[in-house]
Amino acid sequence: MDTWLNVLLGLTFLALGIVNMLLMFHLWGYPFDEASGKSSAPPRLMRIHRYTGYAFLAIYVFLMAQMLPRIWHYQIELPPRTVMHLTLGLAIGVILIVKISIVRFFKHLESALVPFLGVVMVICTVLLVGLSVPFVFKEQYLSQQAFGSVLSKENLERLKTLLPRAGFPKEANVETLASTQGLEMGRRVLLSKCVQCHDLRTVLVKPKPPDVWFQTVNRMADRAVIGKPIGTEERWHVAAYLVAMSPDLQQALVAKRGQEMENQASVDAVRNLPADAQFDIDASRKTFEAKCVQCHPLPQVSGTRDEMTAIVSRMAGNGLVATPDELARIVYFLSARQSIK
Repeated sequence: MDTWLNVLLGLTFLALGIVNMLLMFHLWGYPFDEASGKSSAPPRLMRIHRYTGYAFLAIYVFLMAQMLPRIWHYQIELPPRTVMHLTLGLAIGVILIVKISIVRFFKHLESALVPFLGVVMVICTVLLVGLSVPFVFKEQYLSQQAFGSVLSKENLERLKTLLPRAGFPKEANVETLASTQGLEMGRRVLLSKCVQCHDLRTVLVKPKPPDVWFQTVNRMADRAVIGKPIGTEERWHVAAYLVAMSPDLQQALVAKRGQEMENQASVDAVRNLPADAQFDIDASRKTFEAKCVQCHPLPQVSGTRDEMTAIVSRMAGNGLVATPDELARIVYFLSARQSIK
C-alpha cells in the first residue's frame, strides 16, 4: 500500500504544481499596485493559489522525508535513475526555498524571478514524477506476470519439501508460507521493505539455495534499523517467496548465459571469415534492415571490414541476436556501402 500511496501523492504533487503554475500565469495578468504591494486579482483565486502552494510544499516534505533516509542506507552504488531522481528532488527543494525567500523578504525581485522559478519547478516536477511513477506500474506488471509461475502447483509442492530444510524455525508454519496468501505477503514485503536499501536487480541477480536465502534475509533484516523494520514473520514470508522464485531466476540466468555464448560464437565465426568473402549486396542489405534498423537508421558509417566487424561485434555484445551468416552479411553490407555508392 505504501508504494501506491507514494504513486498517488506523486501524481497529486504533479497536479498541484501544474495548477499552481497556471493560476500564477492568470493572476499575474491582473494590475498590480506597486505602492501598496497588492494585486487586483480576485481574493478567492489568490487563496486557491496560496493553498495549492502549501499542499505542494507539504507533499514535497513528506516524500523527501521518506526518500532521504532510504538513500542514506542504500547498500550499493545508486543506479543512474535514482541519482537523477534525487537530483531533481533536491533541485525542487532549492527552488522552493529561493521562491519563498523572494516572496517573503525580497519583493523587488518577485516580478522578475517568481514566474521563471515557478515554470522551472514544474518542469523538474514533471521529470521527477516521470522517472518514478511509470516504473512502478511496470514493476508491478512484471511482478504479477512472474507471480503466476510462482503459484504453480508443482512449485508449491516443491516449496513444502524445501522450506523445512532451509533453516526455518519450528514455529514457522511451512504450509502457510508455501500457500498463495503466504507468498503474496512475501512479495509485498519484498516490494515495500527490501527495496529501501536494495535495488531489486541486486536482490535477484543471482539465485541462491533455500538456506542461503533464509540467512541472507535475516542478515539484511538485522540491519534495518530505521524506516520499516522487518518483523520475524515477515522475514519468513519474504525468504519463502525468494525460494519460490529461484527456479524462474535460474532459468532466466541460464537462458541469458546461453544467449551470450551463442552471440560470442557468432562473433568469433565472423572474425574468422576470409577477408575476401563475398555476399549478395541486396540480400545483405535486407539482413541489415531486418536486424539493425529497428534500433538504428541506415547508417552513414563506413570503413574497412575489420572496423565494421568491431562495430557489429560490439552490437552483438549489446544484445543483437543473429546467426554467424547474418552477422557476416551485415559486416559485408556496411563495409561495401562506400564502394557501391
